[in-house]
Amino acid sequence: MKLSKLGVVFATACAMLLGSCASNKVSDSDPNVKAGVSAWNFRGPSAATAYWSEIEDASKKKKWLNYVTLFEAGKEALETTDEVKASNEAKLLSLTNTALNKFSALDPALKIPGNVCEKGNNVTAARIDKLLAAGRLAEAKKMSKTAVSVYGTNSAMKTALAEIAVVEVIQSKKNSLLSQAEKAGEKENFDEKIAAFDAVIAKYPAVEAEVNAAVEGSTVSEEDGVVAAAKAFKKVRQDIRIQRSAAFRDEAYSYKDRMGEEFARQPEEGSGTGKNGAFTIYDTKKHYEQIGQNMDNIYAELEAFQAKYPKDVGKDILVEAKAQKDDLNAKIAQINKEIAVKEEYESRGRTVFPLMIGLFNSAPGSKDSGQKSRPAKFSGTKQTKEDYWWGMVDIPAGKMNDLVITLKDNRTVRVFNQNTKSGKLIEKNGLKDLINRSSKVGNSWPVLNAGQQLKGNKYFIEIQKGKTDSYSGEVVVYESFVVRSR
Repeated sequence: MKLSKLGVVFATACAMLLGSCASNKVSDSDPNVKAGVSAWNFRGPSAATAYWSEIEDASKKKKWLNYVTLFEAGKEALETTDEVKASNEAKLLSLTNTALNKFSALDPALKIPGNVCEKGNNVTAARIDKLLAAGRLAEAKKMSKTAVSVYGTNSAMKTALAEIAVVEVIQSKKNSLLSQAEKAGEKENFDEKIAAFDAVIAKYPAVEAEVNAAVEGSTVSEEDGVVAAAKAFKKVRQDIRIQRSAAFRDEAYSYKDRMGEEFARQPEEGSGTGKNGAFTIYDTKKHYEQIGQNMDNIYAELEAFQAKYPKDVGKDILVEAKAQKDDLNAKIAQINKEIAVKEEYESRGRTVFPLMIGLFNSAPGSKDSGQKSRPAKFSGTKQTKEDYWWGMVDIPAGKMNDLVITLKDNRTVRVFNQNTKSGKLIEKNGLKDLINRSSKVGNSWPVLNAGQQLKGNKYFIEIQKGKTDSYSGEVVVYESFVVRSR
């Protein structure tokens, strides 16, 4: 049954006489709207329904009646928190946010009853404490801002706000130290980098004293959020020391990487003494002599580095590096033995560099996504017929490593396990092409389980003519080309 006009006038008059701070914010001149707002603020949200049901404009009626629905949904979310176990923080947080979202959508003229605000503050303050304890300061601050605008403050919310203030101080000082450590790590010069790390670590005691003073001087030193933030701050010095140690480890292992790079170093194109700058057997020997000397020099640099920082760089890295250097030098000895006979060397075709590849000298970072070797490279120009290349691999017995030749274009590749005499023996001796064509991917030509397919440690490549007279490519040993290419 519709309300009488007298009822609407009476409700409006009551609102004016009582001087409600909410009712005087009503911007809508519709008397039913104003009467409903007054009823909401003085008798509760459900009392507004009777007045807003009388609104003639359908869209306006829907808007105002929806505020009752929003309020009830927010209130229900708060009440449901009583039924949730304290251990289910995710659910409690979701319900708290639901309540805040529903209440935030109410018209500013509508007051939320005091008991609901009290409940909302208590529930939200508990969530803020948990967010702070989990290191989620930004979320806690955002929630507190919304809660204060919706519920106002009570003692629980004031405690939560005080927690936020203390945690902000702790976080600010923590971030300052971490920022300085980050800048230290960015320095190019290693000695300057370590000095910068040491300077940050030296500042820690004074900053820690400031943090302790901020905590002890507050009224919230025992709250979970503050305790967690203070505990997290205590880890800063350890974290920076770990960064400092990592810098030493990276620097020490960079010498090993440099030796691997040096072993795989390519000679400059056309730098040989043969025709048109081709590499002769003498050039190859000289190349690897220089590589051996350079690796010795790199190892000497590592010895000097360890002697300079004996407390930070253990001698175990020297043992590792020496074992690597000795292994690579042994590979060079194998190469020198293999190229000792000039006639045999020259009959094999052109030489890829590095002449020997394998997982003993793996590409940096390749272990994370399937190990592969540093590549041996080759290129040719003015090709008028098939070109022939050769190289060496080191594949331990029992390892099913794959040898893969990849070109920049789609010309055909064949691989053989013995000297073809630059192609002369392929047809004559019926030499078998080792390429597993069913596993070919793009321009990559694989020899699967190369350790078994190759008779020894050498491979011989035939590069057939393509659409152009120039080409380039590389040879790589994969731990498993099939797995990596999937």
